[in-house]
Amino acid sequence: MKNFYSNILIYFSSFITKILLGTTILFAPQFVHASACDGQTIDILMETVPDTEAILEMKGEFEAATNSKVNIEAITYSLMHEKLVPSLTASTGQYDVIVVDSYWVGEFKTAGWMEPLDKMLASSSISLDTYIPSIVDINGKVQGTTYMLPLWHYIMGIVYRKDIIESEEFQSAYKTEFGKDWSFPNTLEDFRDVAIWAGKHTGLNGMAMAGQRIDPVVMEATNYLMSLGGDFYDRENWTSTIDSDASIKAANIYKDLIKNAAQPGALGANFDDVSNTIKQGEAVFGITYLFLWPWFQDPAESQVVDKMGFSPMPGGTPGLLGAWGWAIPSNAENKACSWEFLEWAESKENAYKRAMLGGQPVQSWIYQDAEYIKTWPQMELALEAIKPSLGMPIMSRSTQLIETYGETLAQILTDQMGTEEALKAAKKKMDRLTRNDPLLGK
Repeated sequence: MKNFYSNILIYFSSFITKILLGTTILFAPQFVHASACDGQTIDILMETVPDTEAILEMKGEFEAATNSKVNIEAITYSLMHEKLVPSLTASTGQYDVIVVDSYWVGEFKTAGWMEPLDKMLASSSISLDTYIPSIVDINGKVQGTTYMLPLWHYIMGIVYRKDIIESEEFQSAYKTEFGKDWSFPNTLEDFRDVAIWAGKHTGLNGMAMAGQRIDPVVMEATNYLMSLGGDFYDRENWTSTIDSDASIKAANIYKDLIKNAAQPGALGANFDDVSNTIKQGEAVFGITYLFLWPWFQDPAESQVVDKMGFSPMPGGTPGLLGAWGWAIPSNAENKACSWEFLEWAESKENAYKRAMLGGQPVQSWIYQDAEYIKTWPQMELALEAIKPSLGMPIMSRSTQLIETYGETLAQILTDQMGTEEALKAAKKKMDRLTRNDPLLGK
């Protein structure tokens, strides 16, 4: 009799297990509540960009599932670093989750401000294999250890008024001016010439540009540098190459466009100003962030809805690849809850929702989704732009690198120094920045 009941129990247990496993397979949510956030408040600092807007719209789902409160403090980029550092250096930080710009990665790693994530990943459904590899390289792993989950990218390229440049009138005038049929510029030099002419021909600004120091001008001008084959360093021996012929040419082309094609006040402009100039229909071209697209398509604010096109840098040359990653501060109090939020945010379900709301996806599979490309057709070219592009060097003094290049560009653009002289002086400073850097093996 005892064996009979034992067999019944075993059979019943097996039956229930199969039912549960089947349910898990058929109905498994991308995120499963683990209770670490029950009754907790999660504080996060983020930039005012479309991905943040999407998270703000979605966070109620996490709050309801975990009985928690998510406070997202969304501020402009220029204030983020100075607000983060005091929190990260305190014994207990203000933030439970942070987002890290790709050029802060070296500084944050060297300072010990980010919690390693590999142990958490080992028992998680989240896999770094889901992400675009080049983005993992700049906003995921450092020296083989995972410190971030990629959040969104800020690939840059050429945005343009397709209603203008595809018109018969524009192309006919182009042929008269340049003696050849219209085709999209295949070199940076040709692009400069077309942008300057296009501004004069249309009566608009040929370019919308962000020449404000430090970050805006560096992010924008670095595309010119990389498009011509230049870089800040030889990435084998970490000797600065910022005074190369390519670097000199890039700075001069950028200066030429600022002076002869950009909107008034471009030297003091940031990406918000570029966005507004384009949305108001006041520029033909820009070399800027693809993440601005949802704002171009907002009928409440934009005059260029369905009038914009996107292209990678001329001739498919490299541009700047930047990205942001989720990280858990090493001084966060409840790291289990912080990780639970990251798992929710980066589940396939929620990464896709964010993309459909206008975010810049970093999970490769989303770019193969027909509905996504139908909704955001310009993103079909995003991977083409990402593939050849380079990120900023991951180095301990990366913020000083940006400051050095930004100050150098300011000297060039305001005629305080000649281009070659300014870049030679910058090379000496940049060489000092890599000395004894533990992230570079020097």
